[in-house]
Amino acid sequence: MTRLTAGAALCIASVALSGCGIFGDDGYFRDRSDDYQMADSLPPLRMPEGVTPKQQEELYEVPQVSSGDVEPSEFEVPRPQALSVNVGLDRVKIQKLGSRRWVLVSQPPEEVWPQLHYFLRTSGLQLARSDANAGIMETTWLGFRESPETKDKYRLRVESGVQPDTTEIHVRHYSLPKDDPRNEVTWPEQSTSPEREGWMIDEMSTALAAEASGAAASLVAQAIGGGSVKVQLLEPARRDPFLSLDLSMDRAWATVAHAVNSGAYRMHLEDEERRIFYVTFDQDRELTEGEEDGGWFSWGSSDEEDKLAQSASKVTLQQLLGNVDPTTDPALFGGMTGLGGATGADIPGYIVVVRSTPDAVEVRVRDTSGKPLKRARASDLLMAIRQNLI
Repeated sequence: MTRLTAGAALCIASVALSGCGIFGDDGYFRDRSDDYQMADSLPPLRMPEGVTPKQQEELYEVPQVSSGDVEPSEFEVPRPQALSVNVGLDRVKIQKLGSRRWVLVSQPPEEVWPQLHYFLRTSGLQLARSDANAGIMETTWLGFRESPETKDKYRLRVESGVQPDTTEIHVRHYSLPKDDPRNEVTWPEQSTSPEREGWMIDEMSTALAAEASGAAASLVAQAIGGGSVKVQLLEPARRDPFLSLDLSMDRAWATVAHAVNSGAYRMHLEDEERRIFYVTFDQDRELTEGEEDGGWFSWGSSDEEDKLAQSASKVTLQQLLGNVDPTTDPALFGGMTGLGGATGADIPGYIVVVRSTPDAVEVRVRDTSGKPLKRARASDLLMAIRQNLI
């Protein structure tokens, strides 16, 4: 059936159906969003003779309103807030990178540590090891009913998050045959059972989310992370500023990719082989995304008016690489292929360069020719990235 024929058939079908009277206020497919206003209450459940009912209270009590007090009317569902309005408000989140999952809590480790102890104790899980200095908890061997032939063990690793006063909880599961005599565990890089790891993450995150924000903190757990900071903005003398990330490269690349496509940033090109992003930055974007009049779907209309993003979206990777002069910083661009040959183009925006060093992952922002920015501007752009990291 051709597209024209299919469209004509659809049109004929819609006309035929509308003629049958199944659409509209009196039809079968009518708008039922206001039907709840005509709902009636059901009598209480009657128990059979000889059964004494337990006294229960109404969980969702419906007030008695006479039909003359309220006129049935149309009700407009309020539009949800923009996503940017709710950023950072959720106390507990489950983060995912590839096959790895972990729990992110918007509280410092010394407050999360006693909450984890309480969760394990109330879940009936006993601890074989609790080392606050290392941020490690290990359960004793336990058994699952569905696999009586194995014994299982969990390890929780607690560490500081990439944002201040946040905590990451990484879970590892390990399983052995029940008759295996080993008690010492050499923890593998991945859990024996991803499903049982996921079970623990889900149960733990639900329990932590239900906890009050709580002022209780563990003095012992204040040593978690050794006072180290995972992300720092460094401004060395006679060098351009950069972000230092104490993360693995795959984690750093993923979180920087999120950061340069959030808030005032827009990412237009990425090249994982060369470890660069092509981005634009406009502070007005953060204001337009959260405007109340625009609502949840206002981003699309504001983006259509984003001349900077429109201009940058026309730039190809070949044009961008050709505009970078590798001689501006041989240490940063020396090993990168495909650079130069067409320098001097007027390309808006910036290049974000991610590099791995023996000690950390470093992130720098340059103009589209590869030259350093003024220190104040570079620091501002890097701080915007810092605030968007997850």
